[in-house]
Amino acid sequence: MTPSFRGALLLACILPGAAGEAGAQALEAPTLHHAHLNSTDPAAAAAWYQRIWPEGRVGEVAGYPAFLADMALLFTRVDAPPAGAWDPTLQRAEPQSAFWHIGGFLNTTDVFERLAAEGVTVLPLWIGPDDRDGVTRSGLTPYSGIRTAGQLDGEAEPPREGGFGYLVGPDGALVELTGGPRTTPSFSHVHLFHEEPRCAANWYVENLAMAFAPRRDPDTGAVVPGSPWPECNGAERGDPGWPSLEHRGTIRAPSAGIRYGNGGISFYPRQCVGDRCGTDRPLVTSRGQVLDHVAFAVDGLDRWMAHLSARGVRILEGPYAFGAGRAVLLHGPDGLAIELVDEGPPPGE
Repeated sequence: MTPSFRGALLLACILPGAAGEAGAQALEAPTLHHAHLNSTDPAAAAAWYQRIWPEGRVGEVAGYPAFLADMALLFTRVDAPPAGAWDPTLQRAEPQSAFWHIGGFLNTTDVFERLAAEGVTVLPLWIGPDDRDGVTRSGLTPYSGIRTAGQLDGEAEPPREGGFGYLVGPDGALVELTGGPRTTPSFSHVHLFHEEPRCAANWYVENLAMAFAPRRDPDTGAVVPGSPWPECNGAERGDPGWPSLEHRGTIRAPSAGIRYGNGGISFYPRQCVGDRCGTDRPLVTSRGQVLDHVAFAVDGLDRWMAHLSARGVRILEGPYAFGAGRAVLLHGPDGLAIELVDEGPPPGE
């Protein structure tokens, strides 16, 4: 991370109304630590992730069975299949929380065919509402980019290397692999759904010392630094687009994103709006689902607790022991559970 980027993140939580809060100026941006999953067979689940990402390894973190890669996956054993599993008939997780999927960045050009031959469930991406054949990755669609219903006609283009595609993991977890020949491999991918993605971005910056993702100026096309969304509520939903896991397409606007110490997360709007899923279906809490919560590493949990208290952030659990350190579980936007982990000083200090 460059010094200027780290400095911007250090100041991210000092927004209008936040300056002067207890400990706010002392906070440094968190880093992505792990995603926590519920599984009926944690050992088998960890082995599956190593199968699709051989660079990782099976291990243990704070007493939890784990898959260890750029971010860790921690598993809690449950007796019954957890909620929120991918439903191939509905073409979505049911019920859907704010936690959309996890995954990795890599060159996907030959990955999905290899995994399918090994018996891994690779989901079809539909290239339009009437498509019933599908493709395994977005680079195989007959056009580049995301297109809406009015843009699907036109001259076909040759296949491209890479792109995004999806797997169904243990217990029905949705896993995305995305990237091309110049992508640096990293198993550190998290995408979220939110009722109001721009309001969610404001929340992460105001409360968790993160930074806004850069944006593209609609007038000039130039990439400019991100800034708070002054009117984050009520943005008009965009038209569904393809390629998509759903025949009816994926709504990708309005979107927003944030940056933390070692990466970033993109937010997309809730999909089951109006009659798209039969009835309007609000997002449910992520607690107890196959994708239970996302965790960030922080330094100085007491300072963080003072800051969170001053901001009125709801604490679900803790602080509690996490290995040799401590952690706290927060209630994030739209019921997403967010864990802050302070692993304490290195051994010997």
